[in-house]
Amino acid sequence: MTFVLSIVIGLLVLSLLVFVHELGHFILAKACKFKVLAFAIGFGKPLFKWTRGETEYRINAIPFGGYVAMAGSETEVDEKGNPVKPKEDIVGAGDASYPIWQRALVAIAGPLANFVFAILALWCAFIYGIERPTFMDSSKIGIVMKNSPADSAGFLAGDSVVAINSEPVVSWEQLELRLAHQLPSYDFTVLRGGEQIGLTLKLERTGARLPKNPTGGLHPARYPPVVGRIMPKSSAERILEEGDTLVAINGTAVNSFDQFAMLMREYNAESGPVSVDIKRRGAAMNVLVIPTYDSTQNRYLIGLEPAKEAMKTVRYGPVAALGPTWSKTWEYTTMIFDVLGKLISGEVSTKQLAGPLNIIPVSGFMAFQGLSNILNFMALISVNLAVLNLLPLVITDGGLLMFLLIEAIRKKPLSEESQAAINKVFLALFIALFLYVTFNDLQRMPDIFRWLK
Repeated sequence: MTFVLSIVIGLLVLSLLVFVHELGHFILAKACKFKVLAFAIGFGKPLFKWTRGETEYRINAIPFGGYVAMAGSETEVDEKGNPVKPKEDIVGAGDASYPIWQRALVAIAGPLANFVFAILALWCAFIYGIERPTFMDSSKIGIVMKNSPADSAGFLAGDSVVAINSEPVVSWEQLELRLAHQLPSYDFTVLRGGEQIGLTLKLERTGARLPKNPTGGLHPARYPPVVGRIMPKSSAERILEEGDTLVAINGTAVNSFDQFAMLMREYNAESGPVSVDIKRRGAAMNVLVIPTYDSTQNRYLIGLEPAKEAMKTVRYGPVAALGPTWSKTWEYTTMIFDVLGKLISGEVSTKQLAGPLNIIPVSGFMAFQGLSNILNFMALISVNLAVLNLLPLVITDGGLLMFLLIEAIRKKPLSEESQAAINKVFLALFIALFLYVTFNDLQRMPDIFRWLK
């Protein structure tokens, strides 16, 4: 049920972003007195349509994309000179009698609307308040998975990441963003015992659409090493107390409850009692606990649960929110160009590309995480739409701007035959790309479904 609801919400989110984009085109076209024949969300056969004034409004069957169709001046009369319904010309040229700068404004209005929406969404998110776990504000490593690339590289639980590839890192969020590109290797600077040391993390290239180990075995100190609950009739009952701080297990220092749980997974029946160093009400103590076997989890347990994950809500006033809003918008914009550059150079695999089948359920999932999270995610997708539509790919707004630039240089537009031929080539490339990212999405679906269950 959650998966289906995520799909529905995701479709609404994507439709809203498309609506914002096309609304930008529509408003500028109307402001420039262009004759707008149709304003459509989606492609294909109209499911609903109505006419107001000269414009027909449509909601089409295929919810990906949309368009604003304007009148082309060359087909306003038939071969006998009789008036006919003008040809629909998807945003870009419109009536060639209008100045090039006006047509360019109409073309750029869609991406601009997406940028404005992203800024407003982030601004509202920062004002509403962004709830986040406190561990995200720290770059301290809580767990290094055994036999992982990070383990092989020499990382230790308790290390604090200072920089990655010479770029400063002060939070776990920044660490994940740096590693999101999935480069073959990263040069880390970590703080250990008051000394900065260099380590190189080499990520595994498995060819998977979703990396199984995107951080190379590094995990944050998500839960503090504090006992939150003791299970009834467990080994720890009457030995440990709620609120005890776990200091070490069998002589190994514990930096987080996550690390404690990982160390406990290595226990076997021949290991004997577990020596646990704790702090209780400020006093240091050592206790011995004999784990009991749990057949449902197929491992030995002592019956502890962590204290609740520490959370905090960061809120800004309307004016104070402008700074982080602009910073986050700039980060999202430059991140796209960085990824595009690495795709071209081959540093980032094309298998990391995602399409609507991935974006839609993830959008729906983010909606369940709270208002600030969905606003932040919508801002990211909206910036993506804006930037990608400004690239000179012919079928995008950037491509239309390129045609207008050629027209300005030549003092006349390219012939309809030339434009049609170029559009056919790029449309074929676009379809090929769409099919490729859809194939990637289908490969990811089992993982996505597990996340959303």
